[in-house]
Amino acid sequence: MNFDELKKQWDNQSSEEVQINPDIEIKKEANTTIDKVRKVMKKDFFFQLTSFPLLLLYPFYFEIHSTIIWWMIACIFAIMTVPLYYLIKFYKSSYRLEYNSLRNINWFYYNFKSSVNIFTLYTYTVCILCILFMGSIFIEREMFLNVEDPIVLFTIIIISLILYIIFCIWVMKWWIKKLYKKPLEDLKEILNQLEE
Repeated sequence: MNFDELKKQWDNQSSEEVQINPDIEIKKEANTTIDKVRKVMKKDFFFQLTSFPLLLLYPFYFEIHSTIIWWMIACIFAIMTVPLYYLIKFYKSSYRLEYNSLRNINWFYYNFKSSVNIFTLYTYTVCILCILFMGSIFIEREMFLNVEDPIVLFTIIIISLILYIIFCIWVMKWWIKKLYKKPLEDLKEILNQLEE
């Protein structure tokens, strides 16, 4: 068979017989979304690392060098390190897979979703520890103790803590929504398309 015969057969072939798999475009879109997620995670990881040195500055700022404060900082570091370890592990293992199958995209989606949940719990834990830390600083520095009425002192502390908790929860929810909500929804939509 020569080249001219092949060319004739090619021209005579119906274009309706050639079908391109529609999943290829969807999987390409999933790869793009996964790449965006990785970029966001990398930026967020480096942002989170800035909180470690800032935590070390508090005792110097408030001029408190008691062993209790340094012990609490060590505990906060330990609590901050464990979730970051799992997030880094997920980030690194996400590069080992090729996202050309439903199974791998599914794996990424559910691990990414659990990573967002870990990040949320991690933030709540750090907020509670910061409340403990700031309370210790106030006790060590004997702040608010010049208030004569204990009811007023108690009210000021409770209102301050409630406002701090509300602020932390609002910032955390805003942060997660801004960085992670859209890619999570995009991946869910891609999975729904692939499963149809």
